Amino acid sequence: MVFVSLIYLFNFHVNDIWTPNESFYAESVREMFESGNFLEIFYNYEPRYNKPPLTYWLIALSSAIFGLTEFAIRLPIVLLAIGSIWYTYKIGRLLYGDKGGVYSLVMMAFSVQLLAVKQYASPETPLTFFFTLTMYGFLKGYISRKNKYLWLSYIALGLTVLTKGFPYIIVIGGIIGLYTLITNSFDWKEIWRDVKFLKLPIGIPLVVLIGLSWVIFMYLKDGQDFWEVYYRETFGRALSRTPNGSPFFYLEVISWSILPYSLVFFYACFWWLLNRKDWQRIAFPLCWVVVMFVIFTIAKGKIPTYMIQAHPGLLLMTVPLLLDFNPKNLLAQGIWSLMFLIPTALILVAHVLIIEKLNLHVANYLAPGVGLGLLVVFHFKKKEKNNHLLLAAPFWIISLFLISFATLLPKLEQFRPYDEIGKIIEQNDIASETPIFIEGTLIHNIPFYAKRFAERDATIEQINQNPRETLALVREENAGQLKDFKVLWSGLIYDFPSESQFAKFIMACIEAENGDYSKFANFQLVYRP
Repeated sequence: MVFVSLIYLFNFHVNDIWTPNESFYAESVREMFESGNFLEIFYNYEPRYNKPPLTYWLIALSSAIFGLTEFAIRLPIVLLAIGSIWYTYKIGRLLYGDKGGVYSLVMMAFSVQLLAVKQYASPETPLTFFFTLTMYGFLKGYISRKNKYLWLSYIALGLTVLTKGFPYIIVIGGIIGLYTLITNSFDWKEIWRDVKFLKLPIGIPLVVLIGLSWVIFMYLKDGQDFWEVYYRETFGRALSRTPNGSPFFYLEVISWSILPYSLVFFYACFWWLLNRKDWQRIAFPLCWVVVMFVIFTIAKGKIPTYMIQAHPGLLLMTVPLLLDFNPKNLLAQGIWSLMFLIPTALILVAHVLIIEKLNLHVANYLAPGVGLGLLVVFHFKKKEKNNHLLLAAPFWIISLFLISFATLLPKLEQFRPYDEIGKIIEQNDIASETPIFIEGTLIHNIPFYAKRFAERDATIEQINQNPRETLALVREENAGQLKDFKVLWSGLIYDFPSESQFAKFIMACIEAENGDYSKFANFQLVYRP
């Protein structure tokens, strides 16, 4: 766990705020400090009703301690990602013992989709933490019959709702309800006994008090204007949108989101179908996965990140096989081994390609070389029931990849000049009341670094005709049309809507390293007193 934490914390703060989603949280918190109002949420000085406030408040608390920096903005996110891994371990230990807990930890730690959001200021990681904590509190209380864990579960569920919205009462309630039915074999007397233990008349009001207090406050304050946006971002996504994605959308997501262990998961599903007499061992994670899969598949709006909170359940379904499974014939052993070895080989290939494409020093090949050596050693050391060696291979090889990749993150900043633009504005002592015009678009993190309102989709004519002190970020090819402006800065800015499509951004940076700047535009920061 210490090793995983060090990997997660290594270089998590070195990049400027990513656009667009992280910008919403960073700038909204900056405006909270500027106004002193921490109840209402504004982005670019306009009301932002889209999400509940807990993620903003966590970032604000960190920023109050460490200052409004990339470190402080991302710190609570990365700590909650580590916490999600910890409580996955705790659930695995409850269900399958000490070794099962460690297996759960190892698989959760380096699943690809969690790695993608682990330090990205957005609600996905806090939601995963509070969701997993809710599941742990319920299971611990259910097994031990201790009320303190039950209250922990209700508080965590309230915080889950305060992070992402009231539909998660239905999601988590569905998981717990199905698990209660199944574990009691639909014996209604036993089910009623468990329902009484859950103390719903106290627990549900507690969840509502914590989770919906802000919603009630905002509705009383801003009425229908607030409710229309909030509803659209919660139930509206599921019920009102035009359907997107196939019925198999989330199967496709699972196939890559829990790599390098997704092939193992599908193998485990097939194994459990053939061995249904043992399914009680996975009753809890199975309910977790089935309820989430069904609800989000039925929902019209489908987004890959919706399944991150199912990762613990998906991975826990594989743990009993890792503990006990030992294929007897050579073909079955080979297939079982390939479930681990194929993703591991892909990680090694990806590592080598990144080193090659970025023209890195030859010494960087040491990491994939060590990884290949570990893979060979683990494979030949494997004996009967030594599934921990199969599990360990992708864990250590992806950790080497992550260490190597994190050392490259500062290199990307040569194509991300947002902090530099903010410093130049500050050095020129331009009044904070002066907005910044952005020609033809909104570069979402500019309000954060410029510390001012950004006028989006501005035209050259609009910039020229502004009668007051004027600050603008314009495309270089149009800058000649401006009158009486001086250039404060010029440089390249990524010319696509979202850096959050990280693989595309990385490829654009690689192409730029090799002289192809087609994914970037030349901008100038101009000023007229």
